[in-house]
Amino acid sequence: MAEKEIEKAKVEIEKVKAQIKSAKAELSKQEAEYEKNKTATYNKIEKAKKEIAKGKEEISKGEKELSDSKKEFEEKIAEAEEKLIDAKEKISEIETPTWYILDRNSNAGYVSFIQDTDSIANIGRVFPVVFFVVALLISLTSMTRMVEEQRMQIGTFKALGYSKIQIMFKYVIYAGIACILGGILGMSVGFVLLPKVIWMMYGMMYQLPDIIVSFNLEFGGMGLILISICIVGATIYTVLKELRHEPAMLMRPKAPKIGNRVILEKIPFIWKRLNFNQKVTARNIFRYKKRFCMTVIGILGCTALILTGFGIKDSVQQIVPNHFEKIFVYDMQVTIKDTIEQEQKDELAKYLEQKEEIEKITKVYMTAGTAKINGLSEDVQIIIPENMESLEGIINIYDTTTKEKTKINENEIGLSDKAAELLKVKIGDSIVIKNSEDKEIEVKISNIIENYVQHYVFMSKETYKNLYKEEYDYNVILTKNIELTKESEENLTKEIMKKAEVASVTDMSEFKENIKDTLELLNYVVLVLIISAGLLAFVVLYNLSNVNISERIRELATIKVLGFYNKEVYNYVTKETIILTIIGILFGLGFGYFLSTYILGTCEINMLRFPRVIHTISYVYSILITVGFTIIVNIVTYFALKKIDMIESLKSIE
Repeated sequence: MAEKEIEKAKVEIEKVKAQIKSAKAELSKQEAEYEKNKTATYNKIEKAKKEIAKGKEEISKGEKELSDSKKEFEEKIAEAEEKLIDAKEKISEIETPTWYILDRNSNAGYVSFIQDTDSIANIGRVFPVVFFVVALLISLTSMTRMVEEQRMQIGTFKALGYSKIQIMFKYVIYAGIACILGGILGMSVGFVLLPKVIWMMYGMMYQLPDIIVSFNLEFGGMGLILISICIVGATIYTVLKELRHEPAMLMRPKAPKIGNRVILEKIPFIWKRLNFNQKVTARNIFRYKKRFCMTVIGILGCTALILTGFGIKDSVQQIVPNHFEKIFVYDMQVTIKDTIEQEQKDELAKYLEQKEEIEKITKVYMTAGTAKINGLSEDVQIIIPENMESLEGIINIYDTTTKEKTKINENEIGLSDKAAELLKVKIGDSIVIKNSEDKEIEVKISNIIENYVQHYVFMSKETYKNLYKEEYDYNVILTKNIELTKESEENLTKEIMKKAEVASVTDMSEFKENIKDTLELLNYVVLVLIISAGLLAFVVLYNLSNVNISERIRELATIKVLGFYNKEVYNYVTKETIILTIIGILFGLGFGYFLSTYILGTCEINMLRFPRVIHTISYVYSILITVGFTIIVNIVTYFALKKIDMIESLKSIE
């Protein structure tokens, strides 16, 4: 029993020993693991300590940067607050703004376009009248000749029993159809083609939409009715005059007009020195009085229209030389910024004065204003020089009456002539001048000044101080340059524009070119008028030459039978045409001068003054154009005379 217990105890002991051995092995393993973990832990701790140290260093650096940034931020905030305070002070110093409500009539482009169209409209009120009168005379002559040529048919109809109304109705229908067809064709050209041509010319200067053309029934109908009444009325009168005769009389050719003594025969000194052909020509001219009047009036009207066209062209072209080469002769206008101090202005003036390209400078105060009197008002440019004497050679002031340079009295103003005309004032009258700040003063006019573009008021510096109670401060410098190339002018303009004190630089050569381009439009219209008048002269001469030949065909056939050569017959007929053309041209030149003056007066827009100029060469051109068409007609007449059949022309109607 005991042995079993002992054996059992031994087993237990062995078991315990095995557990102890296992525990020791586990302990050794744990100790090895501990040593391993201990090393890794120490490494991590060392690494963490390094990271902590690095973090502390970065924190220290960040704190330093934060401190510096905070300091810089506070400085900038302080500076910004200071600027804000200054800005608030400046804002508080800003005056209450003035509001201006402007309609489209205040737009320069719109006003310029309206004034240009008004000029064309004014031309359209005069030229059509002259064209209408000349065309009417031609039509009347043609219808009268047609009726007279058909005397034999009228006599035949009357002999066959046709009533006067039936016979007359034939010619009335013919004249009426001619008027209607011609009127429709004329209105198609006048209401469609010409407006498109003129609109195309305007398109060179303005940005315009496509024109919408339409027939103006009021004007077209008025013209058609008027010319129909005249031509149909003349036809009725001529037919009734012929119908008073008996059929037998109507079937005979019309008797030639009886020749009468002429005025030249009462002047023996001249008449005795004329040869036979010249005497015949003189008598024939006065023998056919209707043809004499028609030819002279027709050529007079055509020459007058051509001369008027050239006169308008000459006057338009003279604006730029008169204004920019005689009066406003400065080359550049340098506008100074409003915010510039007086010392900076003086430095800019000194800089410009020392430039080699600049010959002379003048300081002026220039501002927009309005001149008013009795409900009339005109926009003006007020010019106040620092010294009136310094204006000489920059802006020359001429008196409109004497055409000499003049001086403006103290406490009075000089007003440009077109503004004076529009305001209906003269020297000694007082007008109200309102400046850009809406300050109004009443002042007396000392001089009416010659001017061609825009309106101007001139006054001295002392006058400005006395009237407006303000200190004078110039804002523009005008320069007179030496002779420069276009490239040099552009370089000088760019150089001056770089100056901080300069707001803008206006090169007057470019401004002159813009004015020229604007006025070129009127030249195109004038060209159309000249061509139309020339063609009208051709039609007048051609029609009257045909009338002359048809009326005198038996006479011309007779002198051919008597042995006159074709050239002699031609000279016999064309001498009369040439003399009548010369008479018409002489009267036309005189009438053209007055017509040109009238047209220029009606065509002027508010901002322009047209000089009343017609160059000698324009008279020459007007004469040559009329003579040229006369020569063409005479050439056609020569071939018409050659075709005259002597036998047929001299056959007896009996």
